[in-house]
Amino acid sequence: MSYSHEQSPRRCPRAPARRGFTLIEVSITTVIIGVGVLALVELLATGTVSNVRGAEMTTGINLAKNIRELALQKTFDELPGMHNASYSPPVDSREVVLSDMSGWTQVVKVESVDPNLLTTALADDTPDAVRVTATISRSGREVCDLTWFSFAGPP
Repeated sequence: MSYSHEQSPRRCPRAPARRGFTLIEVSITTVIIGVGVLALVELLATGTVSNVRGAEMTTGINLAKNIRELALQKTFDELPGMHNASYSPPVDSREVVLSDMSGWTQVVKVESVDPNLLTTALADDTPDAVRVTATISRSGREVCDLTWFSFAGPP
């Protein structure tokens, strides 16, 4: 049998067409997606913690302001009597107990200070100036504090 030039030459068999993904491609894709999902979950957890702390700080500041408003209703001579006052559950500016806020504590510290140098504490029973600090805690952990000064009026 002889072949003429007119007959088509033999062709090599084709490689089978590639369909789908290889195991390595699927594994790499799974790792990339897994890392992305893990990062999003961690971001969500961090955001939640930040929101909780922000809400806690806002509540603490409001409770400290309640103590400041309570102190403003007192005369200067009555302020030293607030030293070491502790409210748990906390109180509002009228000294009404906020019973739905268990776990929160307000502690008041009143110190005599030199009216000309407010950073200097004095051991004086009849001061001309006092520094009042309201420290707010939740479940034993300090949340915030607020400090202000009060001065005796003219003699």
